[in-house]
Amino acid sequence: MEQVLQRVHTRIIIEVLGSPKEHAIETLQGYVARLREDKTVTIHKADYAEPQERDGLYAVFVELDMTFKDADHLLSFCFDAMPSSIEILAPTELNMQSKDFEGFLNDLQARLHTVDLALKQARAMTKVLDTNAMNVLHNFIVFALQQGPKSAEQLSKIVGIPADKIGHYLEQPIAAKKIKKEGTTYTI
Repeated sequence: MEQVLQRVHTRIIIEVLGSPKEHAIETLQGYVARLREDKTVTIHKADYAEPQERDGLYAVFVELDMTFKDADHLLSFCFDAMPSSIEILAPTELNMQSKDFEGFLNDLQARLHTVDLALKQARAMTKVLDTNAMNVLHNFIVFALQQGPKSAEQLSKIVGIPADKIGHYLEQPIAAKKIKKEGTTYTI
């Protein structure tokens, strides 16, 4: 039995976050222009929102009224574009073969595993970088103290950490007996 493809009419919001503002706008507009060339998609309308600043970056949104050739193409689009929001306008019911749904679930699992692996690698790399940065800081403190005893305020000016926070960073080298605290002065 031949499967009849059901076109899927949607309203989708896509967001780009970037800087400078012009680059974020051009990136989103370029993406929509490439979508217009895709034969499996028809864009009926594209409404762009004004960019919004968020911590020095710019969020740019577009709401697309678009129709996909079928549910499979909609799902592929969702994996690739990762839209912020999807509303299916028509049809009100979607029929899918179990093998197609299995394929979707397997694709979803594969992508989730890929994201999970990337997250674990990023966490491991962050841990290594944090450890290395802390070692450099401790070495810098020891080097500064080789020039003579210093107060927390003096070390603060040398290493660039506020005086009220530097004590935390001195605890580990003290515990490791790399430096000593004598009153308010630190020495080797």
